[in-house]
Amino acid sequence: MSANLIVKEFLGAFTPFESQLEGEAGPITFINTFVLPSTEAVEPFLAHWNDDGAYMKSQYGMLSAQLHRSLGHGSNVFVNVAIWESLDAFRRAFQNPDFQRTFSEFPKGTHMYPLVLTKVAVPGVCVN
Repeated sequence: MSANLIVKEFLGAFTPFESQLEGEAGPITFINTFVLPSTEAVEPFLAHWNDDGAYMKSQYGMLSAQLHRSLGHGSNVFVNVAIWESLDAFRRAFQNPDFQRTFSEFPKGTHMYPLVLTKVAVPGVCVN
């Protein structure tokens, strides 16, 4: 991807991120956790994420997105939660070479932990 952005598998996950992009599903939830190398990286990260978010928002199939920040003084963890109409729509936007090139604009040493998920129904608790 990029020397600045280090893509890591979610701790203990059996399915690598690239494998999560295979097949067909929809709608999907994309949860991406970013761990920044320092608190000085927060402003450059937010500026870059704003550009990436605008790009993704302009893509077919993106339904919503929300960036979250962990609580506490000096927090360096951000989580993006995005809902997409389908895995195919997300895959096309994410794998676009122009989008992939923007990864070099993240603050150097940023770690990214991406997950692609689908809803699970649990009777009496949540619906699919």
